[in-house]
Amino acid sequence: MTAREWLRKYTSIFQQAGIDEAEDGAVVLLCHALKLGKAQIFAQPERTLTGGELTLLEELTARRLHREPSSYITGRKEFYGIDLFVDPRVLIPRPETEVLVEAAIEFGRSWVALNQRRMLAADIGTGSGAIAIALAAHITEALIYAVDISIAALDVATMNVNRHSLAGRIIVEQGDLLEKINQKMDLIVANLPYIKHRELAGLQPEVYLHEPLTALDGGDGGTTVIEALLAQAAGKMAAGGALFLEIGAGQDERLITIVRDVLPGSNITLIKDLAGIDRCMSIIVAGG
Repeated sequence: MTAREWLRKYTSIFQQAGIDEAEDGAVVLLCHALKLGKAQIFAQPERTLTGGELTLLEELTARRLHREPSSYITGRKEFYGIDLFVDPRVLIPRPETEVLVEAAIEFGRSWVALNQRRMLAADIGTGSGAIAIALAAHITEALIYAVDISIAALDVATMNVNRHSLAGRIIVEQGDLLEKINQKMDLIVANLPYIKHRELAGLQPEVYLHEPLTALDGGDGGTTVIEALLAQAAGKMAAGGALFLEIGAGQDERLITIVRDVLPGSNITLIKDLAGIDRCMSIIVAGG
């Protein structure tokens, strides 16, 4: 069987199984099995697959048909141009979170240019370390705390921090939200759980069956964990600093009310994702 024939066959099988982006998923598995890039795969479509390659592909596709996410099968996910290791201990970074990161980086660079000193930043609920690593890569003057309540997740984050040689600039810390943060932060970025508890079972099988639900479960109203963070934020934010939150659709009004109570005078801005949903809340703290 050639690479082209295999791709055609398994794209069809994945489509029939109701798997989204079937062709892209098949390409990812083929690239992983053959240890080739996508361009190399498409440059040699008539390549005959060996018996060993077909056996490996059979194992990989069986896992995908059980709705295991491709990123867990390959152990890789690209986020904001950064190659990350991921496994079921951490949530797979989403493209919509890049909106959050981009806004935080823009603020961070402007802050450093204005203040001419090292920025203290925190990625709360770091998971794989994706946000912390992206911030460190683009705000070179920042010292970043990567915090998570899950020790298992922090093992993955530490692996990714070391992979990108950022151990000197990212401090991986186990803790519940901001409880271990003893300095006032100039920047806090948080992608915390915001799915309503009753909606979890309706998520795609890849998510509900395989990803860590504690990283998704936002309680009855979806904002329980975010509200807990905001309650702690008043004593942890430096004047003129900023807090960037990823939020769920329709959660902005409730959260804005809370922000105005705990961080009065803050400048609040909503930023839409590519689907036009208010996905990121930017909170610039008064006093700067």
